[in-house]
Amino acid sequence: MERQVIFRDRQEAQALDLNNVQLFSDQSLRHLISDAITGESMFVGLVVSAPSATELQVASGRLWSGATGLVYRKDQAETVSVFSQLPVSDQRWLAVSVIGQEIESDIQPRDFLIDLDTGQTEPRAVAMELRREVVVHIQPGLESADPQKPEPPTGYTIIAHVRLNTSGVQEIVLAENKRLMRLFEVWQATLANAAWIAQATPKIASLISDIANLYHRLARIKAPVNINEIAADVALLKDLAQLPDAYASYAGDSFLSPAESDTAHPEFYARVEEGIRFPWAGQTERQPALFNPYETAVKNHDGLILPAYVHVARVQVVDGYKGSLAISQYTYEEHVLKQGVRTVQRVRYGPTREVCTNGAGWQQGMEDYVTNVFGGSPSGWQALEEYGQHGDHRWLRLREYWIDTVQETYWYTEVVEHVIQGAQIAQTFLNSQNGWLTRIGLQFDKAGADGVIHLHLCEVTLGMPDKRRCIGATSVAAADLRIRPNETVFTFPQPVYLEAGKRYALVLTTGGDHHVATVHGTYMTNGTLFHSTDGAYYVGDHERDLMMRLYYAQFANVRTIAELEPLDLASGIADLDLLMEAIVPDSTQLVIEYQKPGDGVWHPVAAGTAGQLLGLPAMLKLRTVFVGSQDLMPGFALSGSRFQAARPATNFRHLSTQRILSAPSEDIDVILDLQAWDETKHTCTCQLKAGGVTYEPTSVSDQPRSEPFFGQVIPLTRRTFNFTPAPGVGIEQYQIQVEGTTTTALACFHVARRMDVAK
Repeated sequence: MERQVIFRDRQEAQALDLNNVQLFSDQSLRHLISDAITGESMFVGLVVSAPSATELQVASGRLWSGATGLVYRKDQAETVSVFSQLPVSDQRWLAVSVIGQEIESDIQPRDFLIDLDTGQTEPRAVAMELRREVVVHIQPGLESADPQKPEPPTGYTIIAHVRLNTSGVQEIVLAENKRLMRLFEVWQATLANAAWIAQATPKIASLISDIANLYHRLARIKAPVNINEIAADVALLKDLAQLPDAYASYAGDSFLSPAESDTAHPEFYARVEEGIRFPWAGQTERQPALFNPYETAVKNHDGLILPAYVHVARVQVVDGYKGSLAISQYTYEEHVLKQGVRTVQRVRYGPTREVCTNGAGWQQGMEDYVTNVFGGSPSGWQALEEYGQHGDHRWLRLREYWIDTVQETYWYTEVVEHVIQGAQIAQTFLNSQNGWLTRIGLQFDKAGADGVIHLHLCEVTLGMPDKRRCIGATSVAAADLRIRPNETVFTFPQPVYLEAGKRYALVLTTGGDHHVATVHGTYMTNGTLFHSTDGAYYVGDHERDLMMRLYYAQFANVRTIAELEPLDLASGIADLDLLMEAIVPDSTQLVIEYQKPGDGVWHPVAAGTAGQLLGLPAMLKLRTVFVGSQDLMPGFALSGSRFQAARPATNFRHLSTQRILSAPSEDIDVILDLQAWDETKHTCTCQLKAGGVTYEPTSVSDQPRSEPFFGQVIPLTRRTFNFTPAPGVGIEQYQIQVEGTTTTALACFHVARRMDVAK
């Protein structure tokens, strides 16, 4: 015990002294628990079972609160009915959690001295015992066909998750990670681990020696041709798996990224784009813009282009007035909302765009396609840590026509943060039809003298507004608020695309004393009205919704054309590279078309039309064609897009990064797969550079091959260069230099992959 009360003969003993006897013992026990046993909230017993289809039983046990060192107990099993929590049609999870409470009990009569002179006493009924009891809490989750497990309230300890369907309890998942282990169990596990270590240590030590001996024996074996080919294929597999090439005798590069290309070398003159390709001899790049800034066929919202439309209220929640809700009654906090950006598609088009079979490597998901396909945006996209995925990358490779698309509508990468102070409420709703949301109408019963109302449209995660996934923002000043029955309209600077079947939330934040009108029930929105308690946690009101109208764009025509500013390039255009920030829903089309000088015909940027650029036109008129319906059209953000026109050179020089071998070699093969190869027009050579010396190949051989590629058969030539550098000594480090030429910039080959094997 850390502290003791000292009693002496014939010494007065006060109530404080007697209370300190148990207090000091309790403090020492609490320190022992938090310092030596656990710092977390753990439990013993408290097993959750289902005695019937609509009942849960929590067995007796104890809750150990490591943060405070307190132990709470439950002496008797408790039965809880979950009949009221049964889902109507789907399934839902319940979170069964516990918390400790101190309760005074055992009420007994006791005499209290009220007059010291006469010794008069007075009886009182007082609690004689302070008990630390375990209290059970049931937290229901949202009903869904694929329900998510809810989290317990702050401060509660989860002991089980229970899955319900319409007939009752279906599954109980106990929180084993929160169960407090006995020291005996820990001791037994430690003994088992120690026994395994004692057995495995000598075996592992001998393996190290065996591997070293095996390596030295293999180093003395001369690799025959078939082993050479196996090494080349394994080098490609290593490249697909993104295993490092350092200190290995064989390596490969499929050129999906420039990671193994020495692009900073002053002699480097090539393009790494699904293969080694001829660099651009000339190129021009610009942000697309409307040829006529006053074009009436489309509406330009700060760079977002949509066909002309009118506002139509698709969702109206205005009947059944329930009363007003004062936003300012809730906690005043600082709120941080993160707004994403629209995702992109990239179209590459031209007569020199030959298909490369290593493009299939994108489906492996190993390469960072954001950088290596889309090349980043003007702001430089990078994934946030909490959103490690960029979405579903769809790609198509046809001869002369490549297209890459991110299927996810909004991309939470380079986000815009909104830091706002005030009280906050939110309304979720189920969006039943694809469309462009243009404005939201709300009704107010009272407007304060000041305080801007900020409205953010967010996605929903686990049924609650997710302020990290904001897709639209607008605001209205206090002076512009209108009182019911007049409607206050919140208009987005750029319309926001909403997908059918997804839930969204409109989040209101303000520091003013504004009262918003509500209606009975939630059947119209299939959502929930929330208020924020601490800036992060939301509490739901399941009996009312905000009174609101959601206005969507209804388009005037099902096909709309808008002319863009032309592209021009001296000496002619042979390639178009269109990076477009666009949303193109299913059943709609967004097509870029071009017209050559004197042609008078508009040609779509699509498969089978790139031959129109063989004449190297110096200028192309451009236009965009929107195809859809009155309810749904694609959207095109000029401000986040860029168009490039280019023409390839007739020669290239590519240098690899330094190759480092585990031991010097004087017999090295470099293998190149050449695609779209025409020996009457093309040349391709290879050298090794080491220590300031350039080594030429001692022999060169070609082998015709072909590879399947998504229903196509792609011919290629496998060219092998054999080098015998520094006979008798060998080299340990080197760079691989590959050079190529073509007789015309309109007929280009590419190096699909490179392998090198040191024997």
